[in-house]
Amino acid sequence: MWYEILPSAFIITAALGLPGWGLYHIHNLVLGNHYRRTLDSRWDRHIYQRDLRLNGNPYKLTGLETIDD
Repeated sequence: MWYEILPSAFIITAALGLPGWGLYHIHNLVLGNHYRRTLDSRWDRHIYQRDLRLNGNPYKLTGLETIDD
């Protein structure tokens, strides 16, 4: 019957979904936030340091209101 495919579908869904879900929480434990920001290139490191200097949190998106006059 049609319901015989459900156990296989649940196993496949879990196998594909658990690594992404796990990395989300591992990044929170290791990095202190849920997102990974790569610093492979020089430009990425520069932007990371700029955001850290301007508002203290490189992962929070802010605009011109955080820059002093």
